[in-house]
Amino acid sequence: MLSSGPAGFARCAVRRALAVLAAGALGSGAIAGCSNSADTAQIGVRPWGSYDVAVELRPAPPRPGHNEVVVIITGEHHRPVYDALVSLRADSSQAWVQAIEDGHVGVYRRAVLFGAGTQATLQVRLQRADVQSVLEFPVAMVP
Repeated sequence: MLSSGPAGFARCAVRRALAVLAAGALGSGAIAGCSNSADTAQIGVRPWGSYDVAVELRPAPPRPGHNEVVVIITGEHHRPVYDALVSLRADSSQAWVQAIEDGHVGVYRRAVLFGAGTQATLQVRLQRADVQSVLEFPVAMVP
């Protein structure tokens, strides 16, 4: 039976408000789940022509073995650069490994093998159209 009158309207409004609150709580939980964790460290931001290249490592600090490297490329007005080719390596004797583009949001990620020691240099090779550069980021490792 459908409710009518002021009491029915009030119950319907309360249900609608609860549904909106539940949806908001669910959405904020999803956003929090996508945020940077304490286990992530940004190791630097470097210019690449008119672009900014930020690099993050997971876990932080990195350990010998495979660590996730996230490269974020932004252009004018912080717009994502999603048509670049990004390759990575943690030692100049290693072969380059191509990072995988994470949608059209300017984010590229890949697991990279870091050797033992307390210091490493992450090399990021960037290609877009006819422009190619290698940026280097010093990395402090867990011994």
